[in-house]
Amino acid sequence: MTSRNAKKNDVFSKKIPSNPRYQNVKTRLDTGASASNYLNRIEEIKKNHRYRKDEIFKRMKVSTFAQLVLQVAEVCNLELDRLELDTARSDCGSVRAEDELPPGEDGSASERRLLQDVIRGVGEVEVGSGKSSPEIDTSMNHEEQKSGCNMPDLTSLPFLLLDIRDKDAYDECHIIGSLNYPASMLSRSVNYLSKEMLLFKNKPGKIIVVYDADEKICPNVATVLVQREIDNVIMLSGGLKVLNKKFPSCFLSGKVPSTCYSPKMDRKGNPKSPPNIVSNVGVDWYTPELLEKIQDNLDEVLLSNESSRLSSRLTSSRASKATSVASGTSSQATWR
Repeated sequence: MTSRNAKKNDVFSKKIPSNPRYQNVKTRLDTGASASNYLNRIEEIKKNHRYRKDEIFKRMKVSTFAQLVLQVAEVCNLELDRLELDTARSDCGSVRAEDELPPGEDGSASERRLLQDVIRGVGEVEVGSGKSSPEIDTSMNHEEQKSGCNMPDLTSLPFLLLDIRDKDAYDECHIIGSLNYPASMLSRSVNYLSKEMLLFKNKPGKIIVVYDADEKICPNVATVLVQREIDNVIMLSGGLKVLNKKFPSCFLSGKVPSTCYSPKMDRKGNPKSPPNIVSNVGVDWYTPELLEKIQDNLDEVLLSNESSRLSSRLTSSRASKATSVASGTSSQATWR
């Protein structure tokens, strides 16, 4: 009796009551190679990706897409900076040329001074009078340049990014630099390709990347495009859901759709409403701040992928060692 009472009163045998508030909270600690981590990774892949055995199109990981965007955006931004610098130098050269002209040839000295102020962005010249309008606040120009960059010419890009959802979903949220190509366009008998797709179709050094929210319709669209002899079609694996999960507030412009979030439960077990997150509204191209943020998230993703690869290698090596030891033991028993 005493032993039973001791077991009942044992502190270590008591179960800790679970708090429903933290029921869905998972640890972020990487415990290394284990069967539970492997099964969780397989379950996550099945939840976010819809792999098929008969896929005839290629896939692109979100980490690979991030690396592609970083390289292309850096080159395009450098080219835009160079063009702006050349424009500024040409403007300065024209101002110096007008300064060297005598006052009688091209107007008075005051008119030339006003023209120089206009070129520098100080004021406006009224035609027919030698007066300038009040000074214009040029601080907004810097803020507009800081908020976003103009999208470069599509022909200069190595990839064409297409959102195959309907126009309303595209206007609500899309990847920066993408164009809308509804999947219903493929039902046409003729003229089912857009002008941009014809420019990129089977061109060397060019690819067409298609995506949707969660891979519900994108595999069928990519399959149809390949069947219609467009060989450079690649599907963004995971769509907006995986992209927003691994790169939050980096690529999406607008209100993030509810399909990009896995449902969370409240204390009563009812699903919570998804958060209303709006980011990068009106951004047409990637700013230096966005590129830096993408690079930081990419480093974390690559580091986690490398750790998972190492853990899988350790698991496979341990399994092979166990198999070799078991085979050696069985052979020794047979020999004896």
